[in-house]
Amino acid sequence: MNRAEKIAEKLAADWQARSNYVRLTGDVAPGGIQEAYAVQGHLQRHMMPKRGPIGGRKIALSSKAMQEMVNLDRPVAGAIFANDIQRSPAKVAVADFIHLGLEYELAFELAEELAPTDVPIGEENVLDLISTVRPAFELIDDKNADYTDICGLTLAADNAWCGGVVLGAPIKDWRRLNLGDLPSVLVQAGHPPEAGNTGAANPVQSLAWVLAHFASQGETLKAGEQIITGSVLRTRFPESGDRVRYEITGHSSVEIEIV
Repeated sequence: MNRAEKIAEKLAADWQARSNYVRLTGDVAPGGIQEAYAVQGHLQRHMMPKRGPIGGRKIALSSKAMQEMVNLDRPVAGAIFANDIQRSPAKVAVADFIHLGLEYELAFELAEELAPTDVPIGEENVLDLISTVRPAFELIDDKNADYTDICGLTLAADNAWCGGVVLGAPIKDWRRLNLGDLPSVLVQAGHPPEAGNTGAANPVQSLAWVLAHFASQGETLKAGEQIITGSVLRTRFPESGDRVRYEITGHSSVEIEIV
């Protein structure tokens, strides 16, 4: 068993025990970003028996400010498991998570298989690979992390905390829209509506980065995979009884009930 496998075993055991977040240090600290992704791959294999095969991909730390906070010079990618993908309206149980957070994103569905040899991919052609665009909630599980002590390499090794996705209805005629400048609104009972804009997450740029990243790792992505591209608003941590709707104004929405 190599180092990456041993680190992945520790992370898998921590998830099984519902342990709170602790940064990887000492003998279990990844030696760099490539070893962190090697750990991530082994961790995903530990998770697949319960959570299913990979059904999509995600980006985290898309902003420079967040990257600098965790001492990285790039975003972080992770996988979404097929059993964790739901359709709106959805019910999500807080008891299924150590500490549930909600993020507000666009999800892009791959129209065709994408092999590593199909790159380079740039913002100018990446949308040719997409069949459908939807608003989405990402369900993150930050394991009660202290956000002043987040380690970028630990986050990468730990599959970027992805706990699942809730997909809204497809956005009609999306090819006619500027996906980087769509007004949106978050509605949650007991809170004033919060306005957003898809441009805050640079969704097309983020999509191109995610696809190029997995190509650089030698991975083939399957048709139908969902690629989520970063939150446009600050993470909220809902409680049982909350109902939340995220709407791409005038186009589509996604709804969730927390139980």
